[in-house]
Amino acid sequence: MSDKNISGAASYEQLDSTRLKSVHSKLAVAEEDAYYNEASINNYGYEIDTEEGYPYPEECEEGFKFCKSKKKPYVQRSRSILEEDAFPEIVLTAAEARKCLNRIGQVGSGLIYAFVQIDIDHRSLTNIEEIINFKYLSFINVSHNNLSLDALDVLRELEYVVVVRADHNNVDSLCLSPMPYLQVLTLNSNRVSSLSGLKQPSLECLELNDNNISSLFQVSSRKYNKNYCNEEIACPNLSTLALSRNALDTVEEFVILSNQLRILYLSYNKITKLNGLGDLQNLSRLHLRGNQISDLDGFTDNLKYLSYLNLR
Repeated sequence: MSDKNISGAASYEQLDSTRLKSVHSKLAVAEEDAYYNEASINNYGYEIDTEEGYPYPEECEEGFKFCKSKKKPYVQRSRSILEEDAFPEIVLTAAEARKCLNRIGQVGSGLIYAFVQIDIDHRSLTNIEEIINFKYLSFINVSHNNLSLDALDVLRELEYVVVVRADHNNVDSLCLSPMPYLQVLTLNSNRVSSLSGLKQPSLECLELNDNNISSLFQVSSRKYNKNYCNEEIACPNLSTLALSRNALDTVEEFVILSNQLRILYLSYNKITKLNGLGDLQNLSRLHLRGNQISDLDGFTDNLKYLSYLNLR
């Protein structure tokens, strides 16, 4: 590599905070714009109900894609061991990857242009190693494939990833290698059972709707890379967390995740008590629709920023 290219790569590595924050209002929600052009969208692509003045419509407060298009949500089903082992090996090829590159941006010192976004969804892929040959990728969509945790973890080789959408895959753990600039991670409709092993220093928005989560912490029965995966959760900047349609029965552990939590989606779980809720002092929006709550014990004066509460 020439001295000029080395200098460019070093400059690109020093991503300023303005660029990182701008992803919320620009590219992070670009792929969803076609579904609801008339709707207002907040930083993470959730629909805003402008008529009521609330951030989410009454009949579908989470604002997920299937709600926006008024379609029936995908039905999640468990896979047997035989089915999991039966997935044929389908590898992303270089030719196919090049066809999926769709956004060019300035990188390095600003004198270099490269592809920064790729969409390789609905392809039944089990291997996406080819993706690491596009080193400047920042926005990655690999939804609706058959990717396991190990297959998805190849993204650790890409230094500048900001957004990863990997919904409807076969991921069963959050033990991904830390990615220094990752801000948005969506793993809806996978097989995640807990948040153990989550270590993403810049992550702000995490979507885990329609998984198998009954507890935030859980000792995994499977051995992963011991260098980065254990029970510990290290996600200090997490502010938006979506865990609707799981099997949670308590909110007591959430303060351990991040004291920056502002928006929390817990609709359609098995929550009966709200003990510990008052520890989430920065919480501004809370969705608890479709649970088994019989009293409001847990709400305290500490929740001074709470402005939206859904208990339907």
